[in-house]
Amino acid sequence: MPLVQDRPPAVEHYESTARLSHGAKVKRGQLTAVQQGRYGTGPAPYGYRRGNEGEKPLVVDDREAEVVRIVFREYLATRSTGKVVSYLHSKGIMTRKGNKWSRQAIAIILSNRTYRGRVSYGDVETQGVHDPIIDPALFYKANAIRERRKRRRDSND
Repeated sequence: MPLVQDRPPAVEHYESTARLSHGAKVKRGQLTAVQQGRYGTGPAPYGYRRGNEGEKPLVVDDREAEVVRIVFREYLATRSTGKVVSYLHSKGIMTRKGNKWSRQAIAIILSNRTYRGRVSYGDVETQGVHDPIIDPALFYKANAIRERRKRRRDSND
């Protein structure tokens, strides 16, 4: 005799529908948050903390925000995520969890629109209710460099 008995089709259908509707509710909640300028679910990006429990606006963490500014400044000066990592290591600056920085972590910071005061979900992007850490002009300049370097790498393949 099997340990797990087959469930009736009606139960299977109900559970399947409940899962779908839960996923749809999560997506709708994320979209609504972004439309209201709020950062969605998940941990706050490096440089920010979650605010009050109600609306949960992001609040700038001054110490981490300074590291984000250093990342952008060093990237604009060196045009290299590897050199930014080396700089942070030379200064003993670690991640929030106390780990060493990686090139991937630097790339994530450089591409995160939250730092210029925006929030996004899918194709929807709006002005956030949080304070930006990076001036939009610096953000665009850094990302234009990244895009040019990526195109150059891709054309050499």
